[in-house]
Amino acid sequence: MDNLSIYFLLLLAVIAGWLLGRLGSPRIHSKTRNHSDIFQDYFVGLNYLLNDEPDEAIDTFINALEMNSETIETYLALGALLRRRGKVDKAIKVHQTLIERPGLEQDFLDSARLQLAIDYIAAGLLDRAERLLNELLTENSPAKLDALKHLITIYQTEKEWEKAINCSSMLLANAGHKKDIELRTAAAHYCCELGEQFLKEDQHSNSREQIKRAFTFDRHNVRASLLLANMEQRLGNFKAAIKELIRIRNNNPEFISQLLGPLAECYEQLENMTEYEKLLTNTLPDEPDVSVVLALSDLVKTRSGDEAAIEYLNEYLTRKPSLTGLVELLRLQIPKSDERVGGNLNSLRQMVDSLLRKKPTYQCNHCGYESKNLYWLCPSCQKWEKIKPILEAGGS
Repeated sequence: MDNLSIYFLLLLAVIAGWLLGRLGSPRIHSKTRNHSDIFQDYFVGLNYLLNDEPDEAIDTFINALEMNSETIETYLALGALLRRRGKVDKAIKVHQTLIERPGLEQDFLDSARLQLAIDYIAAGLLDRAERLLNELLTENSPAKLDALKHLITIYQTEKEWEKAINCSSMLLANAGHKKDIELRTAAAHYCCELGEQFLKEDQHSNSREQIKRAFTFDRHNVRASLLLANMEQRLGNFKAAIKELIRIRNNNPEFISQLLGPLAECYEQLENMTEYEKLLTNTLPDEPDVSVVLALSDLVKTRSGDEAAIEYLNEYLTRKPSLTGLVELLRLQIPKSDERVGGNLNSLRQMVDSLLRKKPTYQCNHCGYESKNLYWLCPSCQKWEKIKPILEAGGS
């Protein structure tokens, strides 16, 4: 839809609002204008529109719209439409005009304040938006729940995690939001943000407290479990770390590639690599990610040498081809080939490796955003915990 079509829709909305106002019984008194003056304004506005002067047209239409109980919702809709179309300054003007009207019913006043706060958020004026939303909260307005949602957005943007958690808790206390999975997931991540900060500062007890807090919102939160495992590992509690990592593996197998490194380190510290190999072997039949095979190949190489690792990989790749597995097989095979064959194999390995490096490693299940790095908050759709590892399953 082009801009001219959009503004014609605005004109129709204003005219509809005016007609409703004329046919309805006004409850908010304003100076009544005669019909000829009003229609003259409409024709002036239409002239601005046809001359590609939409800002002047909008101002004229707004001035032409009489303020009464029947047109308030038209004003609100008009402001929201302007905001969505990027005319935030115009939306602010519309909603401020509403708020400044004397005798406006409280419900309409609260709606206008809420919309003005959303305008301010869109304009990046977060302090003004926060002030308006907190007023709605303090006054226990019917718009309180919507105010909480937008306050959470502000506090998330400003990384004020404690305030975001408090607002989330208040919203979750409402029966209608108690089972809101996305809200619970987000609140758990706010706790993890604080937990990570404390862990960086070696404040382990505070970090543990935030992790426990995260689990009260979302017991299966992957990030909280990874954070807990990391902390246990740093403290030398390797068995506790392994237990938490295995729990992640059971509940969220798609994150297996993130778990293998910490698992190997913990088992190595316990001098029990045999148990690590047993764990990998037992999970291999159901494991969709080739990273487990590569981890087993490394163990075979360490225990029995390159030839055994080559044989192991060769057997697996014959059954379940994998580009990542092929690169590792070529890497092991090149030193055992003569110079000419080895050079050709190395060129092949570099080409396949280059293709793999260009492929994204993670993808958002909500909007499709792709990345080489794991983000808990999708940079594109701003959804928490929607980005997952892209598994290279055998046979892919």
